Parts: sequence; C-alpha cells; structure tokens
Amino acid sequence: MKKLLFLPLLVMVAMLASCSSDDDNNMPEIDSRIFTGKLLLNGSPVADGTRCELNVIDESASITLYGVRFAPTMPAMDITMPMLACRKSGDGYVINGKNVLPLVGGEPMDEFLISAVEASLVGDNFVVSAVTPMGTIGFSNALVTPVKPVGDARSFKGELLVGDFAKEVTIDVKKNVSGTLDIVINDAKFAANMPLTLDITLKDIPFEGDGDVTFAAENVAPYLNTETDPAPAYTFATVEGNVSGDKLSLNARMSEELAPYIAGKEFVFVGVETIE
Repeated sequence: MKKLLFLPLLVMVAMLASCSSDDDNNMPEIDSRIFTGKLLLNGSPVADGTRCELNVIDESASITLYGVRFAPTMPAMDITMPMLACRKSGDGYVINGKNVLPLVGGEPMDEFLISAVEASLVGDNFVVSAVTPMGTIGFSNALVTPVKPVGDARSFKGELLVGDFAKEVTIDVKKNVSGTLDIVINDAKFAANMPLTLDITLKDIPFEGDGDVTFAAENVAPYLNTETDPAPAYTFATVEGNVSGDKLSLNARMSEELAPYIAGKEFVFVGVETIE
C-alpha cells in the first residue's frame, strides 16, 4: 500500500524535473563582452586602445565602439550598431546586418546609415567591419604584421585596373612550403575618391609549375592590411593568373554577393618584376 501511495509522488517529481529541464533549454543565450584593440578606417589602423562592446541575446546582437574619432579635432563618439543578426559558431559568433541605423550617444543618426555590418568572434579575437558613407569603419583586437615577401618571393610593378580606375602598384608573390602562393596587392584602391589604400593579401592560392607558374582559386576571402582574420565582406569569387619570365598577369573578380559598391568588381594587373 505504501508503494502505491509513493508512486504518484515519483511521477510528480519526474514531471517537475522535466519541466525545469525544458525551461533551461529554452532560455535565450546572453553574452556581454568588452574588447580593447585598434580602430580601423578602410582597413588601416587609425587609433590604438579603442574599446568595443559586444552584447548578444539569443539570435540578436549589438556592437558599440567607444570614443570613436578619426581626426584630432573630431569630437569622440560612442557608436552603437543595434539589432544585428547573430549566429553561434563554435565557441564564438558570426554577426551581420544590412541598412543598420546606428545610435550615436543613444540617438539615431540617419546620415550615418550603415549599409552592411560583418563581425566575427573566434576565441578571444573580435573583428568588425561596417560600411558607412564616410568609409569602412572597423575594429580588431587581433592584428599582426602583414605578409611580406621573404625567401622564394618576387615583386612585380605595373598597372592595377579596377573598373575604370587605374593605379600603379606593386604585387608580391611568395611561394609557401605548403606548395601554395601568397599574393600581396600593395596600396590598392577601388576608386579615385577612396580616401585610403589597402594591402590585400590572398593566401594559400594553389599553383602549378616551377619557374613559370599558373595559379587559380575560387571564393578567396582576403586579409586586409594587418588583420589576422580574413574579411568575408571582400571575398573574391575567382583569382587566376600566371608568372611567365619576368611578367605577372593577375585577374581577380569579387563576389556578386557583396555590398553593391564592390560586388563583381574586377581587378586586372599586368606587371614586370622589380629587382632591388
């Protein structure tokens, strides 16, 4: 009889435990972190010691850059990018948004509408890229020295054509022990009115040949300036070319899925080796 009386109590305890477990599983993920690193403008560092805050609630995130200024006379601003899509990735997050209305000092700023935001947290490394009317604002706490040509490396000087815009640049081509190439486009610009230049590094490009080589790759996310993480917002759909004698030919086309101002842009370069 005692066993019969005790059975309903066990059932009730099991039901309560089950409900408690379901409630825990349904709780939204909440995360808040503050990072200190470099403030970037068009991929180039413009300030050290910048604080950047990430707040995550389930599948939504906000990013705040504190004390932002791009010139000594510019007043410092706290810029918040709210209501960004957030997806869990390993122990970090992948974050993005389009047509984001930022908050400056808590007030919406229509004139600073951000057309695209891309951010990622991998381990303790947090990288942000936001396309604004004044250029691409970025943040990174994971910057290292950019790739430089060493060892089995060659440099080529020539004209880089991006659409209708042409600029003389130097491209470094370095062979890796892994049997791939690193290609560095130094001081690149996409247009005449682009305020700063970028060093664009295309890493681990497969190639064939020894002295004269041909190379080709698809969906290559470049490394910009000194950043240690690739920039998916500038992905090249195709990269191909060859080194023949003392000449380098390169053709690289950006993905059609990028922001409108760079989607499908084609980089065409022909240059001659420089001897130092």
